[in-house]
Amino acid sequence: MSGPDHRDVVLALAYRSWADGRHTGYSWSPEKIGLALADDPEITRLLVADPVRSRLSGLRPQPGAGAWQYDDVPTRRLVRPRRWRRSEPTRIDEAVGTYRRVDRLLQRQSSSSDAVLVSCHPVLAAVADRSRWADVVYYGWDDWSTYGLFAESHELIRWSYARMAERDVNVIGVTRAIVDRVGARRGTVVPNGVSAADFHQLVPVPSWFARLPGRIVFYAGGLENRIDVEAVTACARDLGPEWTVVLVGPMIEPECFEALGREPNVVVEAAHPRPEALAMMAAADVCLIPHRVTSVTVSMSPLKLFEYLAAGTPVVAADLPPVRGVSPRVVLVGDGEAYAPAVRKAAVLPPVETGELEEFRRAHDWEQRYVDWRRVALGG
Repeated sequence: MSGPDHRDVVLALAYRSWADGRHTGYSWSPEKIGLALADDPEITRLLVADPVRSRLSGLRPQPGAGAWQYDDVPTRRLVRPRRWRRSEPTRIDEAVGTYRRVDRLLQRQSSSSDAVLVSCHPVLAAVADRSRWADVVYYGWDDWSTYGLFAESHELIRWSYARMAERDVNVIGVTRAIVDRVGARRGTVVPNGVSAADFHQLVPVPSWFARLPGRIVFYAGGLENRIDVEAVTACARDLGPEWTVVLVGPMIEPECFEALGREPNVVVEAAHPRPEALAMMAAADVCLIPHRVTSVTVSMSPLKLFEYLAAGTPVVAADLPPVRGVSPRVVLVGDGEAYAPAVRKAAVLPPVETGELEEFRRAHDWEQRYVDWRRVALGG
C-alpha cells in the first residue's frame, strides 16, 4: 500500500470528546479514525482536538478527562480548545468568530505547514483558512442539519454546508445523503464499520437477559423518537408471549417509551457497557432497527447494523437507503408495514456459516474502512 501524500494530520472532533469515546469503547467512527491515525506509522504527526467546550466546564472534574493513550508519544497530542460562552453558538456570526479562533489555535498547535485539517464540525470545516492547510476535509458522521436535538443550529449548519461547497472542501460522509446535502465537488462515501476483534471473545450476557423467556428481538442504541415506537408496540403484541422485545440504550426521550415499557413482553433497559451489548446482540434471535423514515434516518449509516451482522444475528430493519444491499441476512420492512412477519421470517433464516461471518467481519472491519478513508482524505 502506497503511503499518504500528507503525513501531518489535525483531527478536530465534534460533539463528543476523546474522553466521551472512552466510555463507549471508542466505537464511534471519528474515534476509530483517531485511533487508526495514531497507530499509522506513516503519519508523522497527529494532533487530535476535542470539541470546543466552555472554560467553566474545564473547572469541573471530568471523568476520564485525562484519557489520552499517547501521552508518552510526542508526535501524538490531544488539545482541548475552550470558549468563554457556556453553550455552543448557534448564530452564524458568533459561530464563525468562535471557529476561526479555533482554526488559528490548531494552526499554531500543529507546527506544520503541510498538515491536513480533518474537521468533524461543519462550521470549522466551512471557515478554516485554506491557505494555511494542505487541505481541509469535512468528515460527516451524521447529518446535523436535520438532527432534532440541534434544531437551533439547523440554519447555521446549512450555511456551513453551502460554504464548504463554495470553498471546495473535501467531504467524506458515512452515507450518500450526507455527501449530497453538502453538495461539494469532492464528495466520497465511506460507511460505518466494526472492529472484528470485538466479536472474537464475547463476555457473558447480563443475568437479567439470560433469564428472559422465549425468543428475543433485540435493539441497541439511543432511545429517542427516531424509533418507530408504535411499530415496535404492534410488533410485540403481534409476536405474543413466545417472544420478548428488548431495547437497551441511553434514554434520550423517555416520554416516547412510557407506554411501550408497559407491554408485558417488552423490556426497556438503560445503556450497558459495550461488551455486554455486543454479547446480547449475539445471543438474540433477531436484531432490530425500527427507525422512522425521516430526513435524519435516510442519512444515517447505522453502526448497529454492522455490529448486529458481525455478531452473527439476522436483522429486521426499516427499508432505508443506507441499509439496502449490505447483507442477505437483513429483512427490510417498508414504511407502514408490520414488523412481526419480518421478525418471523428472519428467525428461520439458516444459521450463518463461520466462513461467511468471518468474511463479513473482514469486509466491514475498520482496518479496511481506514484504508479507504485515508486514500480519500490524505491521498496515496
